[in-house]
Amino acid sequence: MRGFFGTRFAIRAVAPAALLCAGCASDVATADCSRADWAAIGLAAGKSGQSGKEAVASMTACADAGYPADAEAYQSARAEGLKIYCTAEGGFAAGRSGGKYEGVCRGLDEATFLTSFALGGKLFTLNEAADEAIRNYESASADLDRHRYLLRVAEKRYLKPSISNEDREHERQDAEFRQREIDRIERKLPEMVETIESSKAALDAYRIELLSMGLEL
Repeated sequence: MRGFFGTRFAIRAVAPAALLCAGCASDVATADCSRADWAAIGLAAGKSGQSGKEAVASMTACADAGYPADAEAYQSARAEGLKIYCTAEGGFAAGRSGGKYEGVCRGLDEATFLTSFALGGKLFTLNEAADEAIRNYESASADLDRHRYLLRVAEKRYLKPSISNEDREHERQDAEFRQREIDRIERKLPEMVETIESSKAALDAYRIELLSMGLEL
Protein backbone atom coordinates (compact mmCIF):
# COMPACT_ATOMS: atom_id res chain seq x y z
CA MET A 1 0.00 0.00 0.00
CA ARG A 2 1.37 3.41 -0.95
CA GLY A 3 1.98 5.82 1.90
CA PHE A 4 0.42 9.21 2.42
CA PHE A 5 3.02 10.73 0.13
CA GLY A 6 3.45 7.75 -2.21
CA THR A 7 7.19 7.74 -2.81
CA ARG A 8 9.88 9.36 -0.72
CA PHE A 9 10.76 12.90 -1.66
CA ALA A 10 14.15 14.57 -1.58
CA ILE A 11 15.09 18.12 -2.47
CA ARG A 12 18.42 18.49 -4.17
CA ALA A 13 19.84 21.99 -4.31
CA VAL A 14 22.37 22.11 -7.11
CA ALA A 15 22.46 25.81 -7.94
CA PRO A 16 25.99 27.27 -7.85
CA ALA A 17 26.24 29.24 -4.62
CA ALA A 18 28.16 32.08 -6.19
CA LEU A 19 25.42 32.72 -8.72
CA LEU A 20 22.86 33.12 -5.96
CA CYS A 21 24.95 35.65 -4.05
CA ALA A 22 24.51 39.30 -4.96
CA GLY A 23 27.66 40.27 -3.05
CA CYS A 24 30.12 37.89 -4.74
CA ALA A 25 33.46 39.18 -5.98
CA SER A 26 33.41 40.24 -9.63
CA ASP A 27 36.06 37.76 -10.79
CA VAL A 28 34.24 34.85 -9.14
CA ALA A 29 30.89 36.01 -10.54
CA THR A 30 32.37 36.33 -14.03
CA ALA A 31 33.82 32.82 -13.95
CA ASP A 32 30.51 31.34 -12.81
CA CYS A 33 28.46 33.37 -15.27
CA SER A 34 30.52 32.09 -18.20
CA ARG A 35 29.47 28.51 -17.52
CA ALA A 36 26.07 29.05 -15.92
CA ASP A 37 23.31 26.60 -16.82
CA TRP A 38 20.32 28.80 -16.10
CA ALA A 39 17.84 26.01 -16.67
CA ALA A 40 19.57 23.83 -14.06
CA ILE A 41 19.78 26.78 -11.69
CA GLY A 42 16.10 27.54 -12.16
CA LEU A 43 15.07 23.92 -11.62
CA ALA A 44 17.08 23.74 -8.39
CA ALA A 45 15.63 27.05 -7.22
CA GLY A 46 12.11 25.79 -7.81
CA LYS A 47 12.70 22.46 -6.09
CA SER A 48 14.04 24.25 -3.01
CA GLY A 49 11.23 26.81 -2.92
CA GLN A 50 13.33 29.90 -3.61
CA SER A 51 11.44 33.07 -4.39
CA GLY A 52 13.68 33.99 -7.31
CA LYS A 53 14.89 37.26 -5.78
CA GLU A 54 18.42 35.89 -5.46
CA ALA A 55 18.47 35.03 -9.15
CA VAL A 56 17.50 38.55 -10.21
CA ALA A 57 20.61 39.96 -8.53
CA SER A 58 22.76 37.20 -10.03
CA MET A 59 21.36 37.73 -13.51
CA THR A 60 22.08 41.45 -13.24
CA ALA A 61 25.64 40.75 -12.10
CA CYS A 62 26.18 38.35 -14.99
CA ALA A 63 24.79 40.82 -17.50
CA ASP A 64 27.09 43.51 -16.14
CA ALA A 65 30.00 41.08 -16.54
CA GLY A 66 29.12 40.55 -20.19
CA TYR A 67 27.23 37.28 -19.83
CA PRO A 68 23.50 37.90 -20.32
CA ALA A 69 21.42 35.36 -18.41
CA ASP A 70 18.83 33.15 -20.07
CA ALA A 71 15.93 34.40 -17.96
CA GLU A 72 13.36 32.47 -19.99
CA ALA A 73 15.16 29.16 -19.40
CA TYR A 74 15.52 29.98 -15.72
CA GLN A 75 11.87 30.87 -15.20
CA SER A 76 10.58 27.90 -17.19
CA ALA A 77 12.76 25.45 -15.27
CA ARG A 78 11.94 27.10 -11.94
CA ALA A 79 8.24 26.65 -12.68
CA GLU A 80 8.86 22.94 -13.20
CA GLY A 81 10.81 22.80 -9.95
CA LEU A 82 7.96 24.47 -8.09
CA LYS A 83 5.61 21.74 -9.29
CA ILE A 84 7.78 19.32 -7.31
CA TYR A 85 8.22 21.60 -4.31
CA CYS A 86 4.57 22.64 -4.02
CA THR A 87 3.31 19.17 -3.17
CA ALA A 88 2.63 17.16 -0.03
CA GLU A 89 6.07 15.60 -0.32
CA GLY A 90 7.78 18.94 -0.88
CA GLY A 91 5.93 20.60 1.97
CA PHE A 92 6.84 17.90 4.47
CA ALA A 93 10.49 17.86 3.39
CA ALA A 94 10.73 21.65 3.65
CA GLY A 95 9.06 21.71 7.04
CA ARG A 96 11.10 18.93 8.62
CA SER A 97 14.33 20.62 7.52
CA GLY A 98 13.31 23.85 9.24
CA GLY A 99 12.90 25.67 5.95
CA LYS A 100 11.07 28.95 5.50
CA TYR A 101 8.12 29.13 3.13
CA GLU A 102 8.49 32.02 0.69
CA GLY A 103 4.89 31.99 -0.56
CA VAL A 104 5.91 30.47 -3.89
CA CYS A 105 3.07 27.94 -4.11
CA ARG A 106 0.24 30.40 -4.65
CA GLY A 107 -1.60 29.33 -7.78
CA LEU A 108 -0.46 25.74 -7.30
CA ASP A 109 -1.61 23.29 -4.62
CA GLU A 110 -0.71 25.61 -1.77
CA ALA A 111 -3.24 24.20 0.70
CA THR A 112 -1.82 20.68 0.43
CA PHE A 113 1.71 22.04 0.63
CA LEU A 114 0.99 24.07 3.77
CA THR A 115 -0.71 21.17 5.54
CA SER A 116 2.32 18.97 4.98
CA PHE A 117 4.71 21.84 5.70
CA ALA A 118 3.11 22.19 9.14
CA LEU A 119 3.48 18.46 9.79
CA GLY A 120 7.15 18.58 8.88
CA GLY A 121 7.64 21.79 10.82
CA LYS A 122 6.30 20.21 14.00
CA LEU A 123 8.70 17.30 13.57
CA PHE A 124 11.57 19.76 13.17
CA THR A 125 10.51 21.65 16.31
CA LEU A 126 10.24 18.48 18.40
CA ASN A 127 13.63 17.27 17.16
CA GLU A 128 15.18 20.62 18.05
CA ALA A 129 13.60 20.54 21.51
CA ALA A 130 14.97 17.06 22.20
CA ASP A 131 18.42 18.03 20.96
CA GLU A 132 18.41 21.22 23.02
CA ALA A 133 17.42 19.32 26.17
CA ILE A 134 20.38 16.99 25.69
CA ARG A 135 22.76 19.88 24.97
CA ASN A 136 21.62 21.70 28.11
CA TYR A 137 22.20 18.60 30.24
CA GLU A 138 25.62 17.98 28.76
CA SER A 139 26.59 21.62 29.25
CA ALA A 140 25.44 21.56 32.88
CA SER A 141 27.31 18.31 33.50
CA ALA A 142 30.47 19.83 32.05
CA ASP A 143 30.04 22.89 34.27
CA LEU A 144 29.56 20.62 37.27
CA ASP A 145 32.79 18.77 36.55
CA ARG A 146 34.62 22.07 36.11
CA HIS A 147 33.37 23.51 39.41
CA ARG A 148 34.22 20.29 41.24
CA TYR A 149 37.76 20.42 39.88
CA LEU A 150 38.19 24.09 40.75
CA LEU A 151 36.79 23.46 44.22
CA ARG A 152 39.51 20.87 44.81
CA VAL A 153 42.12 23.32 43.54
CA ALA A 154 40.87 26.09 45.85
CA GLU A 155 40.76 23.76 48.87
CA LYS A 156 44.29 22.55 48.16
CA ARG A 157 45.63 26.09 47.85
CA TYR A 158 43.80 27.14 51.01
CA LEU A 159 45.69 24.51 53.01
CA LYS A 160 49.15 25.54 51.77
CA PRO A 161 51.24 26.76 54.74
CA SER A 162 53.08 29.33 52.65
CA ILE A 163 49.96 31.13 51.41
CA SER A 164 49.31 34.69 52.60
CA ASN A 165 46.23 35.56 54.62
CA GLU A 166 44.91 37.61 51.71
CA ASP A 167 45.36 34.74 49.26
CA ARG A 168 43.91 32.28 51.76
CA GLU A 169 40.78 34.41 52.05
CA HIS A 170 40.55 34.55 48.28
CA GLU A 171 40.71 30.76 48.04
CA ARG A 172 38.09 30.42 50.78
CA GLN A 173 35.69 32.67 48.90
CA ASP A 174 36.39 30.85 45.65
CA ALA A 175 35.74 27.50 47.31
CA GLU A 176 32.42 28.77 48.67
CA PHE A 177 31.46 30.02 45.22
CA ARG A 178 32.33 26.69 43.61
CA GLN A 179 30.30 24.81 46.21
CA ARG A 180 27.28 27.04 45.64
CA GLU A 181 27.50 26.41 41.90
CA ILE A 182 27.84 22.67 42.47
CA ASP A 183 24.75 22.67 44.69
CA ARG A 184 22.80 24.75 42.17
CA ILE A 185 23.65 22.52 39.22
CA GLU A 186 23.01 19.32 41.17
CA ARG A 187 19.52 20.62 42.01
CA LYS A 188 18.86 21.34 38.32
CA LEU A 189 20.07 18.05 36.86
CA PRO A 190 17.02 15.91 37.80
CA GLU A 191 14.73 18.46 36.14
CA MET A 192 16.93 18.43 33.06
CA VAL A 193 16.71 14.64 32.90
CA GLU A 194 12.92 14.89 33.07
CA THR A 195 12.97 17.43 30.24
CA ILE A 196 15.05 15.07 28.10
CA GLU A 197 12.68 12.19 28.78
CA SER A 198 9.54 14.22 28.12
CA SER A 199 10.90 15.77 24.93
CA LYS A 200 11.96 12.36 23.63
CA ALA A 201 8.56 10.92 24.51
CA ALA A 202 6.81 13.73 22.64
CA LEU A 203 9.06 13.19 19.62
CA ASP A 204 8.52 9.42 19.62
CA ALA A 205 4.75 9.83 19.92
CA TYR A 206 4.66 12.26 17.01
CA ARG A 207 6.85 10.04 14.85
CA ILE A 208 4.42 7.18 15.49
CA GLU A 209 1.56 9.47 14.50
CA LEU A 210 3.30 10.42 11.26
CA LEU A 211 4.11 6.79 10.47
CA SER A 212 0.45 5.90 10.98
CA MET A 213 -0.33 8.46 8.26
CA GLY A 214 2.02 6.64 5.89
CA LEU A 215 4.86 9.13 5.98
CA GLU A 216 8.40 7.89 5.49
CA LEU A 217 10.67 9.41 8.12
